[in-house]
Amino acid sequence: MIRRSALGLGALLGGFHLWLLGYQAWSGQLSEPDVVLRWAAAVALASGLVALKRRGETLWGRKAVAIWVLAALLHGPALANDLDGFATPSLPEAVATLGQVVLSVSAFALILLVLLALAPRRATAQCASQTAATPFSTHLLDAGAGLGFLPRPPPRS
Repeated sequence: MIRRSALGLGALLGGFHLWLLGYQAWSGQLSEPDVVLRWAAAVALASGLVALKRRGETLWGRKAVAIWVLAALLHGPALANDLDGFATPSLPEAVATLGQVVLSVSAFALILLVLLALAPRRATAQCASQTAATPFSTHLLDAGAGLGFLPRPPPRS
């Protein structure tokens, strides 16, 4: 369930950034060199994460955390641009925004629950019977498990 949720949130985040790129291209902001350099850095960071994943490394390891920190620093100028015209929102605006957030999160949770309810169920009884019969891992004694030396039993006398 966590993987599906993370995949859905990642798809939403990717979709938002594609929308943002399209909006900036449509409004002519991509003609500014700083915006183009930020998008080029974002592509480089995303390809770094893809390269780490293809190498089999986790996306929360030391190298990946360095890329995530660089991505957070990449968002600094965008936050600074948004805070230039920052003013305290009035109470009706805050209530309307909170209502929109609650509605969208509730809709996302409902869609997630419906998708999980429609997903095919796995047979858990078969898995439980297998683990009860073999409580210890037996694959460690296999010849291909990486053990270089497996002694043979003593000869019969």
